[in-house]
Amino acid sequence: MESNDSGLGAIGHGAWDSAAADYEELVTPFTAHYARAALDLLDGAVPGARIIDVAAGTGAFAIAAAQAGAQVCASDFSPGMVARLADQLAPFRDCEALVMDGQALSCESAAFDIAVSIFGVMLFPDWRSGLSELARVIRPGGRGCVAVWQNIAGAGPAFAFTQAYRAAFPDRAMPVPGAGIVHLSDPARLAEAMRDAGFLDVVIHPVQGVWQVASIDTVMRDMDRLYGPLPLFASLDGHERTIFARHLRSVFEVHQSGEGVKIPATALVALGRR
Repeated sequence: MESNDSGLGAIGHGAWDSAAADYEELVTPFTAHYARAALDLLDGAVPGARIIDVAAGTGAFAIAAAQAGAQVCASDFSPGMVARLADQLAPFRDCEALVMDGQALSCESAAFDIAVSIFGVMLFPDWRSGLSELARVIRPGGRGCVAVWQNIAGAGPAFAFTQAYRAAFPDRAMPVPGAGIVHLSDPARLAEAMRDAGFLDVVIHPVQGVWQVASIDTVMRDMDRLYGPLPLFASLDGHERTIFARHLRSVFEVHQSGEGVKIPATALVALGRR
C-alpha cells in the first residue's frame, strides 16, 4: 500500500497502520486470488528465487511466494502493514519485511530475480517511478509482474463503496481516481508503460475473480472496519453514515445470491522480462 488518491480519498500510512489487522482479515482473502494467479503466471520461476514484493500490504503475494520456496523481501510504506507481514514471514528462511517507499526503493540495482507489485504501483503518486524502480532492481533476464484493476472504480468493497456513495450523495463530487489507476486500467497503456519502464516481451493477462461475503448482514456489520481508512467515509457524520449504509445495503442486494454477496472483478496482470 502507498499514499494515494484512489478516487476514495488520499490515504496516508497512519490510516493503513491502524487498519492493518482489519485489512488482513477482510480484504486480503479477496486479493489473494489474484496474487496466486500472478504466482502461477510466473511459470514455476519462484522456488529459490530472490523476490521483492513492492507495496505488499499484509502479504497476499509475499506469503504465497515464501510458501513456494522463494527468498522474499516484502516492502510497504506502512509500518503497521510491515509489522504484521514480518510476523507472517518469520517462519520462512531468508524472508523479511521492510518499510520502503516504492517510488524510491532502498535496494541495489539488479538485486532480485523477480519484482512484483499487486495492486500497489497503480496507487503511487508517481506510478512511473514505481514501475521504473521495479525494473531497476531486477537482474538482466529476470521477471517483473504488476497487477492492476481493470475498472477504475476499483473492485470488491471499493466498487461497492463508490456505487453507494454516489447514490447517497449525488450532489457531491467524488475525488478523481489517481492517474495510475486510470492510465494502467487499459491493457494497451499498461503494456506500453511496462515497456517504457524497461521491460521486454510484455504480456497482459486478464484474471477474473469474485469478492464474496456470506451475507449482507455480515458485511454491513463490518462496514466501519472495512471502510475506516477511507477519508470519504471518515468524513461522514452519524446521520450521513446512516444514509450511506442504506444505499450500501441496496448495492449489496443487487449482487446477492444464494451463496451470499458476490461482486465479480477483473484484474490485469502484466508480465515482462528485463
